[in-house]
Amino acid sequence: ELDPEFADMPILRQRRDNVKLGAVLSNSFGFGGTNATLVFKHPDA
Repeated sequence: ELDPEFADMPILRQRRDNVKLGAVLSNSFGFGGTNATLVFKHPDA
């Protein structure tokens, strides 16, 4: 269930194919505090 405080945010809750995205983000959290975030943005976005 989605927290009501975040109801107005564009949170993806279902898979959607063939959607044009301006940017994407991927978080990775590892053992011992090894964390990384990758952000990719389309040049035209």
